[in-house]
Amino acid sequence: MEVRRGFSQREKYKDVILTIGFYDGIHKGHQEIIRYVTGQAKRRKGKSCIITFPSHPFGFFSGRPLSLITTWEEKEEILAQTGIDLVVLLDFTSQLASLSPHSFIEKIRQVLEIREMVVGEDFVFGNKREGDVRWLRENEKVFEYKLKVIPCLKVGEEKVSSSLIRHWLKEGEVKKATLWLGRYPTILGKVIKGKRRGRNLGYPTANLEPYPQKLLPGPGVYAGKVMVGGNYYKGIVNVGSKPTFKDMSFGVEVHILGFQDDIYGEEIKIELVARLREIEQFSSSLDLVKRLEEDKREAEKI
Repeated sequence: MEVRRGFSQREKYKDVILTIGFYDGIHKGHQEIIRYVTGQAKRRKGKSCIITFPSHPFGFFSGRPLSLITTWEEKEEILAQTGIDLVVLLDFTSQLASLSPHSFIEKIRQVLEIREMVVGEDFVFGNKREGDVRWLRENEKVFEYKLKVIPCLKVGEEKVSSSLIRHWLKEGEVKKATLWLGRYPTILGKVIKGKRRGRNLGYPTANLEPYPQKLLPGPGVYAGKVMVGGNYYKGIVNVGSKPTFKDMSFGVEVHILGFQDDIYGEEIKIELVARLREIEQFSSSLDLVKRLEEDKREAEKI
């Protein structure tokens, strides 16, 4: 997979099957679009391409960053697995935001010879979101591409979207998120020094400094798979406060089952498999340990 930052006019790509979008999470609805793009490129001996952005346009328009399901590094790894040939990364600037749909497509055509444009039925683009499926269909002959619209996937009456999956994660609904992502949602972070309370209880934890601007699940205790140094271990993850110790500060920590190594300063990834329970305040450390023993038995089952 080739990754290009911005539009370089040194080389023009021919016979491009193109899709455009932020694709946060690359959920199953996104996967339908990408699968069509890569399949069509192979059938036509063309080049599959996605135009995307390193930061979400929401941050540009609102002035505050949106917490994301996937970091760019995660997204790049997932896209590489889909078989996409070319990823073009565009910085979402005021200049880009001001482009009309016509100007935006013209800019793309300077570098990409678009044979087919593939989008979801709710796709919008261009200044004031003036470009949509109807606009793309009306301009097929003008820009000499064929338009393919992929229907949205639905859960009941709701369409599967990155926004819906973010909502599920905030509610701690990791199983729903997993079903429609097609993979476990993740927490990324660097291991930092903690207060060593877990160690004193016989349940040492790795305290995390979470990756900035990556969405964390709602407060609770979770079972997960922890990747450390290329190996996976099962773990119990606490997201939120520690009320038994009268500590209401927010934090993320994980007890890694069967693991004793010193990993301060290391980057780890946690795949969230299930929400075990809400955060509780126990009357004593002994009661907390009894509950942690139950949590451990549940985490061992994943």
